[in-house]
Amino acid sequence: MKKIKILSTKILSENLKEIFDDNKFDLFEHDFIKIGSLNFELPNHDGSWIFTSQNAVNAVFSISKSMDLIFNKIYCVGENTKSILSKKGQKVVKNLKNSSKLANFISKHAKNEKFIFCRSNIKNDNFTDFFKKEKIDLKEIVVYDNQPNSIVLKDKFEAIMFYSPSGIKSFLKNNQLGSSHCICIGETTASYAKNYSSNVVSCKTPSIKHVIDKTIKLFENE
Repeated sequence: MKKIKILSTKILSENLKEIFDDNKFDLFEHDFIKIGSLNFELPNHDGSWIFTSQNAVNAVFSISKSMDLIFNKIYCVGENTKSILSKKGQKVVKNLKNSSKLANFISKHAKNEKFIFCRSNIKNDNFTDFFKKEKIDLKEIVVYDNQPNSIVLKDKFEAIMFYSPSGIKSFLKNNQLGSSHCICIGETTASYAKNYSSNVVSCKTPSIKHVIDKTIKLFENE
């Protein structure tokens, strides 16, 4: 039986790889995004903090003086981000599926709070412009470097798993989507993928596990 070729645009942990049936799927992995550390300082801030990725959380807690830091209020995006924050002893006030939903929630329920947003070098203009439009106090700190790490792939894949718009951009530097199913971690990533493909699936719950489950379900009858 010919195996179904799947591409993950990031290296998966061993327990996640084991979800795929080796007799049915041929899994290829590559980190299309390279995460680099940056030098930065966290200001004294007794207001609220925003994290929209687990990379930002890891970057902040990688600096020694932050190891015992307890943030006052945290708003975040994604279950993985919330999970890491909880493991760091932090209390998340609100967690939503994507940055757009988080921005809308803040504008309705926390408009008078002052926010610091820890992000990558790639700016989410829609997110920050929303805060300007709503006149919500938002300061940004770049805490990690997000760079493309693209390679040329000779194989064609039945499905490609994407976890961010920047991962799609990196993939497209040297490859084309063709007829591949694009399984995206959330609405923001799916929205970007739709610029290049009509064969896009989004997960209701943004997590790598759900991307894998959705991918496997696509081929359950094959």
